[in-house]
Amino acid sequence: MKKTLNILLCITMISIFGLDAQTQKKANTAKKTAASKTTPSKSLASKSAPKTTASRAIKTNQDTKKQVSGKETASRRLAATSTNGTPYNTALGIKFLYGVSLTAKHFIKNSSALEGIFNYRSFGGLGTQLSATVLYEYQRPVAGVTGLQWYLGGGGHFEYFSFDNDQVSATTVLGAVGALGLEYQFAGLPIAISADWQPVVLFNDGAGFSAENGGIGIKYTF
Repeated sequence: MKKTLNILLCITMISIFGLDAQTQKKANTAKKTAASKTTPSKSLASKSAPKTTASRAIKTNQDTKKQVSGKETASRRLAATSTNGTPYNTALGIKFLYGVSLTAKHFIKNSSALEGIFNYRSFGGLGTQLSATVLYEYQRPVAGVTGLQWYLGGGGHFEYFSFDNDQVSATTVLGAVGALGLEYQFAGLPIAISADWQPVVLFNDGAGFSAENGGIGIKYTF
């Protein structure tokens, strides 16, 4: 009987130790599982951090580009106007309509310019005319139209006319000239176009009035 009780006691003790070992094993397994679940979340957080940093960097880069673009636009607008407030400082160009003219224009003040014009004109079988004109022009912008300006002025005029008929001598004429026109400066380009009328009052041998002066011009500005 005692042997039977001892055997039962041993079996009970072994069962208790076995249950305790299984409980500890399950607890350890649960801890490992919890740790494994926590680790990916941390890794995901660490992965999301670079993405957030990259997105911030991209946004900062875009903001920087916008600022640079704004500065470039402002600089282009400033480039369209010279340092003294005029549409440009100097311009060289060519003019058509009444013959062919070479022109040079330079601003001496905010709204005042000097222009020189050298013209060649052929009159078919009659002869050819060479003329030179110097103008003082007052120029101001047209309200509401960016780049467009009006100008008016006056100055001196010289003409030399040579006849194709050798029996008629060439003539030289002096006169006073006026100017009235419009000029458009292209934004961001060193180009200006103009249209004007320059009536001339002639003195000495060729005294009279000439309305056929002026024309359509294109200039390179700098």
